[in-house]
Amino acid sequence: MVIEKLRATFGCLDGGELELKPGLNIINAPNESGKSTWCAFIRAMLYGIDSAERARAGYLPDKTRYAPWSGRPMSGVMELRHGGREITLERSTAAANAPMRQFSAEYTGTGEAVPGVGAANAGEYFTGVSRDVFCSSAFIGQGAAAVRGSAELERRIAGVVSSGEEEVSAQEALERLRAWQRRRRYNRRGAIPELAGEIARGEDALRRVESSVAERESVRAELERCTGSVKDLSARLEEARRQERESARESLDRSGERVGGLERDYSAAAAAAARAEAAAGEGPFAGMDAPAAEALAASEAEKAESLRRRSEARPRAASAAACAVLAALFAILAVAVSPFELIGTAVFAALAAWRYSAYSRLKASALAAAGEYAALLARYGAKSPEEIASLAGRYASRRAAAEAAARELERARTALEEARAARRADEGRLSGAQESGLLRGLEWELASMNARRESLSARLAELSGAIGAMGDPVAVESGICERQRHMEALEAQYDALELAASTLERAGAELQSRFSPALGRRAAEIFGRLTGGRYDELTVARDFSVAVRQTGDSVRRGSLYLSAGAADLMYLAVRLAIAELALPGDEPCPIILDDALAYLDPERRARVLELLEEIGSARQVILFTCS
Repeated sequence: MVIEKLRATFGCLDGGELELKPGLNIINAPNESGKSTWCAFIRAMLYGIDSAERARAGYLPDKTRYAPWSGRPMSGVMELRHGGREITLERSTAAANAPMRQFSAEYTGTGEAVPGVGAANAGEYFTGVSRDVFCSSAFIGQGAAAVRGSAELERRIAGVVSSGEEEVSAQEALERLRAWQRRRRYNRRGAIPELAGEIARGEDALRRVESSVAERESVRAELERCTGSVKDLSARLEEARRQERESARESLDRSGERVGGLERDYSAAAAAAARAEAAAGEGPFAGMDAPAAEALAASEAEKAESLRRRSEARPRAASAAACAVLAALFAILAVAVSPFELIGTAVFAALAAWRYSAYSRLKASALAAAGEYAALLARYGAKSPEEIASLAGRYASRRAAAEAAARELERARTALEEARAARRADEGRLSGAQESGLLRGLEWELASMNARRESLSARLAELSGAIGAMGDPVAVESGICERQRHMEALEAQYDALELAASTLERAGAELQSRFSPALGRRAAEIFGRLTGGRYDELTVARDFSVAVRQTGDSVRRGSLYLSAGAADLMYLAVRLAIAELALPGDEPCPIILDDALAYLDPERRARVLELLEEIGSARQVILFTCS
């Protein structure tokens, strides 16, 4: 296969073209001119763009990194020669989320499609290897000379260095065995731990269903006992109600007769109380209690006695008459004897007037007291003060009789109310509105037993439903046994896989004894030539890690002990050795290098170019460089 011409709308390339020839092609261009973009474009034209890749920290997928700067859809054309014919590959973009997905492969100038070539298999068709092998051997990107191990690359190299019949990588087979083991058991995951968990859950379910079955039988037995108790209590309650009705009927007859007698007694007591109250309400002390009446009578009798004494007092007028006579005598003497006697006349006249005034007041007071005395006696209908006190005594007797009649009336009323209440109770017992303590106790006990029966019925239904949901114990136990047999089979498979993996590891070690030396010998030859004999040994492990030994040294060293240029040269040697061993030789695909000589000194760069010139005689070599 030889690439002849490229035309790209890809990243910074906007319709850019590149013509190539067989053999060694050196494209020398400065940085930022699109050398790495041309390399990525060649890979994209052969193997397409993986649209499923996603951006992550420090990495951009090709669909993003090489989106055309011009904003136009990603597209390209590759003209190549393969199998002696000119072929044109075209890729274009119809949908933004599927770049370079539109594909065609035609024999140049004929419009005839190349049979069997599509967008997915074009790279493998023309290079003879998958994308993974191509990128691990013939495609040496910038800063990516180190080889990434892959099962397919290992398989291809092993096929070459062995009998040629190797179809499967030992490492790939070992990883598949280990994957099968992990499916069965990996720490606490896998089919075996899952089955163990299912068995444990089944055993727990079996315990729960057995416990539920035992509880259901216990609940059913208790429910039967409870139902019997309900029937017994119902019969006892019905008998008690019948006896209660008979007793109430007899008691109602007795209480009716008693109410009738008490109503008559109450009527008589009411009439007597009315008469006594009417008698007590007559006279001047009506409405007063006995002590108050007696106190009032005593006070009024004392007042009457005082008025009687005042009315009986009789004033005397003799002193006033004597003073008047003396005044007249002195008046005669004044006329007959001397005018100075008029003084005596005046004195005695004044005395006579004062005494007469006192006599008049006393007489008026006695008359007033006599009037009040008569009025007071008349108010009580008495003839003397003593009779007022006796009236109070008779009132107290009538008051006491009225109060006694009132108490008798209250007693009769209370007895009547009690009898009426008893009759109502008997009526309620007879109608069922009122019940005795015995009936209430039986009804409460029956209600409690019914509630218990309902609770047990609900629990029985709940247990039956739970048992139905959990399954029959026999079926659950059968499922556990089936899982145990399955787990035993998986355990046997796991042990068999472990034995197979151990055997394969030993076989892989034997394969490595053929695989690594062959690749290491050819890489060592190339590395020794490129370093001018400075290194005489190079080993490649199964994971494609590389170690080298300087000529005359006894210690191998990995890439970390080498300078950047020496490490790149070492991996370039491994890559070229892999290309010889892994890539088809009948239609060799190109080797593409992107600034792979950047860290080499001029002498080693010249050796590499000389080697690439030799390789170019057998296959196309495309070297992008800035030096």
